[in-house]
Amino acid sequence: MKEKLTAAACAFAAGVFAASTMPLDGEWTLDYFPQPGDGAVRSLPLKVPYKTVKATVPGNCELDLVNAGILPPMEMGLNVLNLRPYEGYQWLYTKSFEKPEVADGQRVMLRFGGIDTLADIFINGKKIAETANMLIPYSFNVTKAIRDGENTVQVLIRSAFYETQEKSVGPLCYHMGFADNVPFRKAAHMGGWDIFPRVYVAGLWRGVSLDVEDAVRVGNVAWTTGNYEGRDGDRSRCQVRVQFRAQGPVDRFFDGTRILVAVSRGGKAVAEGEWPLHSVHNSLTMPARDVELWWPKGAGAQPLYDAEIKLVAPGGETLARDVRRIGFRTVELVRDDVYGPDRPGQFLFKVNGEPIYVRGSNWVPLDAFHGRDMQHLIPTLELFDDLNCNMVRVWGGGVYEPDEFFDFCDERGIMVWQDFMTGCSLFPQDDAYARTTDEEVRCVARQFRNHASLVLWSGNNENDSSVRWGKFREVSTDPNRDRNSRRTIPDALFECDLSRPYLPSSPYISPDVAAGKAESSEMHLWGARAYYKVPFYTNSPCWFASEMGYHGMPNKASIERMMTRGAVYPWKGSPARFETDISKLDWNDEWRLKASNPFLDPKSGLWRRNDLMTRQVKIMFGGVDTDLDTFIEQSQTVQAEAMKTFCEMFRSRKFTRFNGLIWWNVRDGWPQLSDAVVDWYGGKKPAYYALKAVQHDQLAMLGDDHVAWAVNDRRYPVKGHATYRDKASGKVLLDRDYDVAANSKARLGTIPFSGQGLMEIEYSADGEKHRNHFLYGEPPFKWAEVKEWMKDTVLWRHE
Repeated sequence: MKEKLTAAACAFAAGVFAASTMPLDGEWTLDYFPQPGDGAVRSLPLKVPYKTVKATVPGNCELDLVNAGILPPMEMGLNVLNLRPYEGYQWLYTKSFEKPEVADGQRVMLRFGGIDTLADIFINGKKIAETANMLIPYSFNVTKAIRDGENTVQVLIRSAFYETQEKSVGPLCYHMGFADNVPFRKAAHMGGWDIFPRVYVAGLWRGVSLDVEDAVRVGNVAWTTGNYEGRDGDRSRCQVRVQFRAQGPVDRFFDGTRILVAVSRGGKAVAEGEWPLHSVHNSLTMPARDVELWWPKGAGAQPLYDAEIKLVAPGGETLARDVRRIGFRTVELVRDDVYGPDRPGQFLFKVNGEPIYVRGSNWVPLDAFHGRDMQHLIPTLELFDDLNCNMVRVWGGGVYEPDEFFDFCDERGIMVWQDFMTGCSLFPQDDAYARTTDEEVRCVARQFRNHASLVLWSGNNENDSSVRWGKFREVSTDPNRDRNSRRTIPDALFECDLSRPYLPSSPYISPDVAAGKAESSEMHLWGARAYYKVPFYTNSPCWFASEMGYHGMPNKASIERMMTRGAVYPWKGSPARFETDISKLDWNDEWRLKASNPFLDPKSGLWRRNDLMTRQVKIMFGGVDTDLDTFIEQSQTVQAEAMKTFCEMFRSRKFTRFNGLIWWNVRDGWPQLSDAVVDWYGGKKPAYYALKAVQHDQLAMLGDDHVAWAVNDRRYPVKGHATYRDKASGKVLLDRDYDVAANSKARLGTIPFSGQGLMEIEYSADGEKHRNHFLYGEPPFKWAEVKEWMKDTVLWRHE
C-alpha cells in the first residue's frame, strides 16, 4: 500500500487532466470524539460515542465547531486557548455522492488537495488508503471501489498530538520551542511560533473531487528551454524540450497515434513538432524561433506561451491533451561565501544573463486555519504587486501554495524563492523520514517546475542556523551533516528539476562557514532589533538579506477587533503618562498571547514581542507614551522609518555591497502584534506606504553620510530631476537634473544637514513623479516635532 500511495500522490501533483470532474466540496458531515486512550480508532463503523456537526470542505474541523456554536470565534482575545482539549480528538468526515458516468477504459480518481494530517480513507465502509502528509495532494484510483447509485466517502483523522507521543526527536530539535510537529509533515507553525498561535488543527483543508479520466492520458510533463543564441534585445532563439508520460492501451502506441507539440502565443507558433507515439516516457526537442524573453517585474515584460501536447489518433481524434503556460528565461544564482577583502563573496540573481536587484518580501501562511487560505490568496498577492516586489520568498514554516499563486507571479513578473517546508530545527535523519521527504520533494517539483516565476529552491528556513542557537552552542554540530538538505532534497531535484538553482538552507552555512573560515553571503538580519541604524544592520558582511524587519503596532480598529473590550488597553492599570522605565509596563494576557506566546509562558523565548516594540519606541523617542492612540502612532512611525531605511540602505549600495533585500513581511496570517506591514484584517500600517515609496523602479534617496543617490532598476538609461528641501526651513539644498545608466545608480551630490530634522525629496524619472523623505539626526527625537515633520509625507498621506 505504501508504494501505491507514493505513486498516486505524485501523479496528482504532476497535473492530470480529467475528462469530467465531480467536485465534492461544500457540505459534509463531521463526527468527532476523544481519541481512546488504548489507541486510535482505525476502522468503521464507529464503536465509540461521538457528536456530529455539519462541516465545510475545504475547511478545518475546529472552525466547524465554531460555526456550530460549540466554540467561540478563535480570532478574539484568548479564545484560541479553547482548542487545547481538541488536539486529542479524532474526526470523521462523511460525504455521499452518485457514481459518475464511466465509459469502457476510463478510470475514476478520488483526489484530495490537502488532508491534515494522519488519516484513513474509506469508500462504502472499506478502507482504501491512508495519508500522513498534509503538505501534498493525494489521488486514489477508486474505479473498482465505487458502485452504481449512491456511494459514501469517509476520511477518519486521528490525533497528531497523541501520535507524536509515540515518536522520538533528537536533542537538537528546537522548532521555536515546540517540537511536536517535527516527526510529521504538518505545517510547522501549527505547533506554535513567534508569528502564529498554537493551532494544532485537523481537516480537509483543500478541495476534494472525483475525476473521470480517459484511457489515454498525458502526465508528468516537464518543459525546459536552453541553448539561447542570436539574442536581439528581448528576443532570442533557443531549444525547447518537453518530457512527458503517455498512458493508455498498448495498441495505441503502435496503431499510428501521433504526438503533436506546439508552443504558441497569440495564435503564432514559435516551436512545433510531430512524432509517432511509440514510448510511454517521451523526451522531445525542437527549435524555438523569435521567442520573447520573460523578465522580472521592472526589468521587462512577462510574455507567456501556451505549451500544448496532444495525442492524436490516425483518424484525427484527440485522445489526450495537456496545455500549460511557460515562459522563456534563464536563471542563475551567483554565490560565494565572504572570506575577506581578497574574496568578498557574492549572492546575486541573474535572469537572462542580466543581474537583477531583488526588491522582495517574505510570504507567511495566509491563515492559521488553512481551510480559509484561498479567500486570502489573490488579495495578498495584489499587495506584493502594489508594493512593486519583484520577488516573494515562500517561508519554510507553512504550506506549499497552489498553482494559482504561481500563475499570478508568472503574469506579474514576481520571482518565487520557494523554501521546502521545514524550519528552525534539526529534523529526523532516519530512512523513513528521508523517504517521506523524497516523496514530497518530487511531488512539489513536478507540480511547479513549469512556472517561469519559480527561480530558486531552498532546502529549509534556518535549519542550518538552529543547530547553533543559544542553548545549543556547546553541543552545536555542522549542519552540512544534515541528510535532508544535503542529500535527499538535492538528489530528488537532480532527477526532477535541473532548470533552477538550489540553496541548501536559508541562511546557508557552508562547510567553510561552519569551520569559521568564512561568513555567509546571505543572512537573516534580526539581531537584537535595537535602533535600526546600529552597525549590525549598516555594516553587515552579507550581500543579500532574505529576512529583515521591525515591529509595528496594528491600527486601532484592528486591535479592537482582536481584543475583548476590557483588554484593548494593553497594560494593567490605565494611567496615561510618558514612561521611561518600560520594565514597569505589565502587559495583559490578551496582548501577551497576540504577541505571540502560545502558552502564556513567561519563560518562553517567544515572550518578547511586546517588549521589543516598547524598547524600539523608547530608543526613538526616549520613552513610551502610554496613551494607546499615541503609542500606536509612535510604534508605527518607528517601524515605517526602520523599514524604509533598510530598503534605502540596501538600494544605495546596489551591486557594490548589496544585491537584494527580502524584508519581513507583507501580511499577517493571524490577528496579532507583529513585524508585518498589513494586518490579518487588511489594515495597512504606515510602513506599507513607506515601503511602497522606496520600491519604485527608480528612486531618489539620502543617507546619513549626506550623499544623495538615484537608483534605476530598469534595463535602459533614465533621465530625472530631483529636489531636496529641508522641511523646517523650506530651504532647497539640492536641485538638479541627472542621468542614471541602465540597471545602475548615480551619485547626485552631498547635502549639508545637522541636528535633527526632515528632508523632503521630490523627483521625476522616466515620466513618473514620486516623493520621498529622510529623517536625519540621532535619537531620541521629540515626538511632537517628528509628528509635525511627518505631515504630508508618504507615511501619513495615505488612504
